[in-house]
Amino acid sequence: MPDATTGPLTERLTDLVRDRLGVEVPSADTDLVAEGLLDSLALVTLIVGLEDTFGCQLPLDDFDIDRFRSIDAMAAFLTEVGVTA
Repeated sequence: MPDATTGPLTERLTDLVRDRLGVEVPSADTDLVAEGLLDSLALVTLIVGLEDTFGCQLPLDDFDIDRFRSIDAMAAFLTEVGVTA
């Protein structure tokens, strides 16, 4: 269940995935990789979309696919690096 800080961020991420990747996300905790909704090309598109949408440069030196597996994981990662909705 989203809290006050992740609610708007979760909504924006869900919209971003739908608009940029054409993927309807069933729920914020759906594993997009395991469900086959996110492949390597879509991941690159998603990262560019995240940086464009939130005006940030994501620290990808220590890349971890788990940070992008679900809307919840992306919201936690963005919050961790100081991005807000």
